[in-house]
Amino acid sequence: MSGNRDVAAEKNRIPPGGYPMATMPAVSVILPTHNRPHFLSEALASLIAQKESRWEAIIVDDASDIPVDIRPNSDQLRGRARVIRHTYPQGGAAAKNTGITHAAAPLVAFLDDDDLYATDYLSRAIDVLDRHREVDVLYMGVSWFGAGRESSERAYEAAMRIVLADAQGTLLETDVIKFGRALIVALLKTVPMAFQRPVVRARALREIGPYEALCFSWDCDWALRAALHGNAALLNVGLYRQRVDGQQYSSRPSRERDRLLSVIESKDRLFLGLPTNDHRLRGHFVQARAYDRFCLARYYARNCQPRKAFNAWIESLQLVFVPRRVKFLGRIVACTVKRFATRRSTA
Repeated sequence: MSGNRDVAAEKNRIPPGGYPMATMPAVSVILPTHNRPHFLSEALASLIAQKESRWEAIIVDDASDIPVDIRPNSDQLRGRARVIRHTYPQGGAAAKNTGITHAAAPLVAFLDDDDLYATDYLSRAIDVLDRHREVDVLYMGVSWFGAGRESSERAYEAAMRIVLADAQGTLLETDVIKFGRALIVALLKTVPMAFQRPVVRARALREIGPYEALCFSWDCDWALRAALHGNAALLNVGLYRQRVDGQQYSSRPSRERDRLLSVIESKDRLFLGLPTNDHRLRGHFVQARAYDRFCLARYYARNCQPRKAFNAWIESLQLVFVPRRVKFLGRIVACTVKRFATRRSTA
């Protein structure tokens, strides 16, 4: 499933400290990592502390400067973990895909090396999926810790209110919400972190497909594809513990342009694969694609790049003409004047 399966990854499937499991695991936990040994040890500790013991950990070392060594944890891991090493850095999405290709369990979960599981994360997920066989993808609620916890929590809760209101889910049991076709419409507006933290049946994962290794917002892209697949639910309890201490490269403000361009590329690509007779869904995609381009225009205007702002603005209006967005041309003109004046003053 990964486009970059290298020989070294195959040779190091069972490193020192990792031994064959005595029984088939209930869930494969994919744990990509790169140059963060301290965070990785904390993530592994949260996995070792799980109430559910029927797991295997597939740690994908994305060419860390110092190769990952799990021997210090071998007694606690009890042969339930192995390391697969990339010979060169390929990124988080490719690392997840490498892990997926080696997963043996009927369920697949993911844990970033800087995050943690609550002690009942796996047991609750397995229990819900065992009792609701119609659910293929179970999204897991998120809680936050670290220096940026409060602001991240507020943004997350606001995004969750929007999605849950629009997704029109059905309560299967306490804290478990089953979704229908409206979920994809809701996620076109925003993809809260919970919908980027799935536990998925292996057979459904094969149908949905791997993570897009060249997509900057690969987790959001996969969430949209999973929603199109259908049969999804949410365990709306904060069992996935998300760290926010400024360590996440992709969440830094300087990457806003990359995120916007990635979102546009993702939705454009998914739009091309939609059924031509599903006019309602295609209409929602067109609206979302127009809005994303308008957001890109606003980004370029804020950063005084009038030509790029104008092009993105025009593309947005060509997709969907929204009268109130016409006045945005005034901001582009003001940006042009400001840029011209700056150039004159420095000449």
